[in-house]
Amino acid sequence: MIKIFDLFAGIGGFRIAAEKVFKNKINIKTAGWSEIDKYCQLSYNSNFINNGNYFIDDIKKITSKNNNFCNSTNYNSIKKKEFIKDNLPSFDLLFAGFPCQSFSSMGKQKGFEDERGALFFDIAAILHSIKPKYFILENVKRLLTIDDKKTFRTIISILQNENYDVSWWLLDSKDYGVPQTRRRIFIYGSLKKNKSNFPIDPPKISKKVTTTKSILEKNVDTKYILSKKILKTILKDGSGGYYSKSEIDLEIARPLTRTMVKMHRAHQDNYYSNKFINNEKKLKWIRKLTPLEALRLQGFPDKFYKIAKRNNVSDTQLYMQAGNSVTVNVVEAILNHLIDHGWFK
Repeated sequence: MIKIFDLFAGIGGFRIAAEKVFKNKINIKTAGWSEIDKYCQLSYNSNFINNGNYFIDDIKKITSKNNNFCNSTNYNSIKKKEFIKDNLPSFDLLFAGFPCQSFSSMGKQKGFEDERGALFFDIAAILHSIKPKYFILENVKRLLTIDDKKTFRTIISILQNENYDVSWWLLDSKDYGVPQTRRRIFIYGSLKKNKSNFPIDPPKISKKVTTTKSILEKNVDTKYILSKKILKTILKDGSGGYYSKSEIDLEIARPLTRTMVKMHRAHQDNYYSNKFINNEKKLKWIRKLTPLEALRLQGFPDKFYKIAKRNNVSDTQLYMQAGNSVTVNVVEAILNHLIDHGWFK
C-alpha cells in the first residue's frame, strides 16, 4: 500500500494521474491533501472521494505555527519536526506542484524573497519530519535559472541533505499526448535507503501527435465568440514598442495561464475560428477556449468538468484552475516510467 499526500493540490491533477496509473498495479490510498483556494477545494471535493482523508487548507498552519515561517535555517528545527509529525498523517509519496508565481517569467521573479517561493521550505520541513519514501515536485521552467541558478541549487542541495537521491526533468506537455506547449520542471526523489533503480533518462515521448482539433468542440454557446470590439484588442500585434505577432488557430496551443480568463492578446492566449474548427472557407467568427477545452488541454477527463459545473464551479474559476494545474498526461508518463524502474514497491 502506497499512501499519498497531495500538497498544494489544486484541482487534483497529480491525484487523477496516480489513480489511473496505479489502478490494478499497486494499491494506493490518499492519506491527505492540502489546498488553500476555496474554489479549487470545491472542484477537488466534487471529483474525489475524500471521506476520512486528512485535509488542511493552509499548510502553514502545520509548518509555521505561531507565524514561525519556514526558511533555510529553521525548516528542520526540532520543534517544527515534532509539531508536523503530531499533526500530519504518515505517507509514502508526496506530490507538490508548489506555487510558481515567484519563479514565473510572468511574475516578479522574487524567488525565495517571495512568501510563495518560500513555500519550498514548507515542503522541506515536511520531508524532514515525515520522511516519505518518494516525492515528485513540479514548477515552472524559470526555476532553473532564477537568481543566477542559486535558487535551484539550494533546492537540490536541501533535498539531497535530507538523504534523498534527487534528479529532475524539464518536460513539455505537447510531448505527452496533449496539444499544448507547456514546459515544466519535475523534481523527483527517493530515500537513499530505498536503493531504488534511479532513472536519469526522461519518460518516453509519445509518438502519437495530437492537435487542438482533437479537443475543440464544434458547437459552443455564443458567449465564447469574441465581439468585434474585443477582437480589435485581441488581434493587435503589440503596442508601446513591444511587438509580437498575434496568431490564432494554432495546432499546438500556447501555455494556458491562470489569467487567461482576462483574455490577453492572441500572442499570449489561444483563440480559434470557424475556418479552423469547422473547415469553412469564409471567416465568420473567432472564439476563446471553453473551460471544458482548457481542462482537456491539461489532460482532464470530460466528466471532471461536468461534475465541477454540477457543483456550481463558475467558468471564471475553471479557467483559472486549468491554467494553474499540472498536466495530467505528463504525471502519468512520469509515474509509469518510475514504476518501470521498480519504484513504489
